Amino acid sequence: MYPKESVTYVPGDEAATGRGSWAIRFWYSLDLTTQFLLVATLIIGGSMAILGEWLSSQIAANQLRSRAESGALYMEGFLAGHIEEGPDGPRVSAERQQQLDRLLIGTDLATRVEGFRIWERDGTVLYSTDKSLTGKRLPSKDIEQAFAGQVVAQLETGHDDNEDGGQPEQRPLIEIYGPIYRSNVHEVMAVGELYEEAGEFIAQRDRVQRRTWAIVGATTVAIMGLLFLIVRRASRLIRRQSVTLKAQLASAQALAEQNRQLRKTADQARMDASKSNEALLNRIGSDLHDGPIQLLGLLILRLGTPAPKTPGDPADAVGPSNVTRADISPLRLAGQVLTELRELSTGLVLPELENMSLEAALRVAVERHEHATGSIVKARYRGLQKRTAHPLKICLYRVVQEGLNNAFHHAAGRDQRVIAIANEEAITIVISDGGPGFSPTSTTEARRRPLGLQGIRNRVEAFAGSVQIRQRGKGGMQLVTRVPLEINSA
Repeated sequence: MYPKESVTYVPGDEAATGRGSWAIRFWYSLDLTTQFLLVATLIIGGSMAILGEWLSSQIAANQLRSRAESGALYMEGFLAGHIEEGPDGPRVSAERQQQLDRLLIGTDLATRVEGFRIWERDGTVLYSTDKSLTGKRLPSKDIEQAFAGQVVAQLETGHDDNEDGGQPEQRPLIEIYGPIYRSNVHEVMAVGELYEEAGEFIAQRDRVQRRTWAIVGATTVAIMGLLFLIVRRASRLIRRQSVTLKAQLASAQALAEQNRQLRKTADQARMDASKSNEALLNRIGSDLHDGPIQLLGLLILRLGTPAPKTPGDPADAVGPSNVTRADISPLRLAGQVLTELRELSTGLVLPELENMSLEAALRVAVERHEHATGSIVKARYRGLQKRTAHPLKICLYRVVQEGLNNAFHHAAGRDQRVIAIANEEAITIVISDGGPGFSPTSTTEARRRPLGLQGIRNRVEAFAGSVQIRQRGKGGMQLVTRVPLEINSA
């Protein structure tokens, strides 16, 4: 671990995280329609507001430019004839100034035009309705732009044309600078300036802007309304489908629970059936041992020992089937029946497996087989669980018991092997021998034995397992049993 000094703690992070999680929870608590209204208001409303502002500013700018160009044409046509070319540059004679005064001062035109000025290139005022400004040099960037051939216009409030120290009249005015060209030559000789009353212009501009905003607002409302109808319909459809899916999910969960209970009941029934079957086999084995076997033993004692044989006795005659009289004597037949009944009772009665581990139970099956047959079995166990369901333990015990019995009867006990391996998924048991192989369906003894291969197959399949019989490469057979542990855990 690295030292703790490398960790940086920033105060307030937990509170910020809490606020962020609260906002996220609040957002997801809203329905789809409300979320759409919020997002649409921010995106569509903001976009349309920007568009409306841009349109409004463009309309106002175009209106001002149109008014400025009209004013510039008026000034050029009206003032150009009053400007004379002198040796020192353009000038306005006293007679021309008087004529302009009579037209621009105290007339109806003066009610719309606040003032006129004529500028020379260096910023000198050649003529002004404000006589105090005539002859003064007042350079500005607007005059330079006008001498460059551009029409300059701007909207302002109030203009002190008299400069008498009093407060100017606060009314909106349009200030226009327009170039005045020489006759028949596209060359600027002076710049005319006028201040035009802008009340009507502003009123007209405001009207156009209000109409523009009305159109933009109506368009926004129409777009949002149409989208809202679509989203509301989709939201209702999603809500109905959500209710349907929840109902189907609840039904599926109920069915799954029923299936789980049925599977649990079936597993319990399978376990109980296995226990009942083993109890029945134990009872049958005990009954055989305590009933017929005892009676047969008593019968054999009553028959007694046969008399000594003499040479040439007809009982020694051998028939075509190589069977003598001694072979079919009551005492001999009774002995054979007793032997088979003892084998059956021994195979049916299980040892006490309840408190054994699986490995111990399989060892008992191998040891009992070795004791009963006098043969040798090589066994290997790996990864077997300490706790195993008792019915499964009985099933695997029977698998080893029957597999070794088959290996002894059909391979004379040669190379008998038992391998039991377990992992997280399944238990696998392989029983093999070194005999010539056999066909269980054609073997009389296999059909006769109560724990035949078909019985073992039925037992294993009851635990969802599988049984395979395979031919070994070097001779002999293999009985491979695999039982899953997922549904057979203790």
